[in-house]
Order: sequence, then structure tokens, then C-alpha cells
Amino acid sequence: MAADADGPTGMADAQRVVTVPELCAPSYLQAVLSVTYRDERNSVPLTVATPAGLVFGNAVHPAFWLRRLGDQLRHLTAAHERNESVDAMTQMFFDMADGRGDDRPGKDIPVKDIRWIYFTDALIVPTAAAGPNYVEPACWQIAMRDVTGWTIGLPPR
Repeated sequence: MAADADGPTGMADAQRVVTVPELCAPSYLQAVLSVTYRDERNSVPLTVATPAGLVFGNAVHPAFWLRRLGDQLRHLTAAHERNESVDAMTQMFFDMADGRGDDRPGKDIPVKDIRWIYFTDALIVPTAAAGPNYVEPACWQIAMRDVTGWTIGLPPR
């Protein structure tokens, strides 16, 4: 950013250049998330604002999220008769997670390429226009492009 400035007397034609670094909120959030993308054991408590409402929970590694998603599916269907489709879907999540684990993390993801936030134990406080409040913690995936604000930490319960 450049700004014209009148300096001391006799320097009315002088220009002073002021450079302000781009303070891009998504890049800060991506930097915070890079900690979780480096190691499956890492997590960061986050609260994000989206058009659908506030989402808060633990941001985690994608492989950890996939495993928890499989566990969540098993838990939701545990009271029902064994279902081959649920078993296959659960196994698919675990296989996908194994392909992205610490032993085989794949290529390193540059900070600028982090496009998703993977939440475990997430709760949603919807906007008035959104659907019902989810009272059970769940796994949620939020697109970075949908985040309108964020903070590290969780609201008080």
C-alpha cells in the first residue's frame, strides 16, 4: 500500500511509501491447521463461523478424522442388526485413513493448499436460517472458503 504524505516544510512533493503486509485471515488459519496436518496425534480446539452457524470442536489430521467417522458410523448403527453396507462403508473410511497415516502420509501438503478443516467432537450452533442444533458431538468437515471468522479455543459449556 502506498500513501502520499506531506513531509516537513519544503518537501510537499515527497512521497513516503508505507508497506503493510497482507494480513489474510485464511492464511493464519491455514498455518494453525498445518500443525494438525503434520501429525495424526495433533489437534487444535477451534471455533469457526460459517453461514450455517458456529462450529466448534477439535481440528484434527484428516486420517484421524476418517477413523473417527468410521467409529461414529459403527456407534450409530450398533443397536441395529448387522448391516453389510455399514460394515463396508466403515472399512472404506479406515482404509482411506490408513492410506494417509503417519507411516504413509503421502506428499506434504503446503500450508497454502489446506482447504478443509476436519473436526471431531464438533457441535454446531446454527443461524436462525439454518437447521436444528446438533446436540451430540460429531465429525464435521468444513471448507475453508466457508469460514467467515475463527478463533482458537472453544466456547464455555
